[in-house]
Amino acid sequence: PSHDMPNYKNAVFQRKEDVYSYDKNWSKDESLVRGVKTLYVSPDGVFNQININTLRRPGGDYILNRYEVVTIGTPRDVLEVKKEPAKSQAKNAYLLGFPDYKGVAEPLPGTRVELDGVSKILRTGGYNVTLRQQMEANETQLKQIKSPALLHIATHGYFLADSEVGDGQLLGVQAENARNNPLLRAGLLLANPAGVQKDSTRYGFDSDDNGVLTAYEAMNLDLEGTGLVVLSACETGLGEVRAGEGVYGLQRSFLVAGARSLIMSLWKVDDAATQELMNTFYAQMAVQSNRLQAFRVAQKRLMARFPEPYYWGAFVMMGK
Repeated sequence: PSHDMPNYKNAVFQRKEDVYSYDKNWSKDESLVRGVKTLYVSPDGVFNQININTLRRPGGDYILNRYEVVTIGTPRDVLEVKKEPAKSQAKNAYLLGFPDYKGVAEPLPGTRVELDGVSKILRTGGYNVTLRQQMEANETQLKQIKSPALLHIATHGYFLADSEVGDGQLLGVQAENARNNPLLRAGLLLANPAGVQKDSTRYGFDSDDNGVLTAYEAMNLDLEGTGLVVLSACETGLGEVRAGEGVYGLQRSFLVAGARSLIMSLWKVDDAATQELMNTFYAQMAVQSNRLQAFRVAQKRLMARFPEPYYWGAFVMMGK
């Protein structure tokens, strides 16, 4: 189906009822899934940039409340997510965020509150927590991680369309290479992003520890055995849309690096809503082992307070 992205985004950001998206993208499949409880969805094209759970028949209920949607990268991933996870290793969590951007990006004080809250919940739940903030929230530290059970990153994320890449050389890589490789155009801003110009699209496209972790570099992180990665940053779920090839971006990079499941955001969301979602999610994880169920509970509780999808639908989970 063809999705009207401008209409979807406008309805989300204007907090208005979306009377088109459900009919255009889901109603035709309704009969195929009648009586089904769990749906395994491998989104392609622009469907990587919407949250299926936020679709609703006018006057009806959201898909979140009607099905358990498991988002996977490719159809063959169904076999992987259905496998019982290996016995978890030590309960160790690595939290990184609230970097010192040295004035080249807007500081995110909400991420400090978020990380402090998550850290307390995890420690209460018996996790050994490593917390890196400000100048310690840097690229070198992140690249040294060794398969933590849980990785939570709270910072700015970015994605550049190829039309946003100029000419010449961008911090060590030819612009042409960046245009041809979407993995060099998506990433996370970390502490002291050297060479990044304020209010500019000249992010770091090289592979040095320059304060910018590209999706290309993220593939090489040591996450084999990591159960969950949470990317609490704006636009982390976005990537290059290529029909038949899915999305190239941070989401696939962290899964390629070994993570079993990933939570990410599709748009920048309210700080208070993000903190509440994360706190509820981690509190739920302490009382049940099923991450997807914990995430769904967190979304539904946030929906009860903030009914508009803008608040509770920004984050999506890939895997389970």
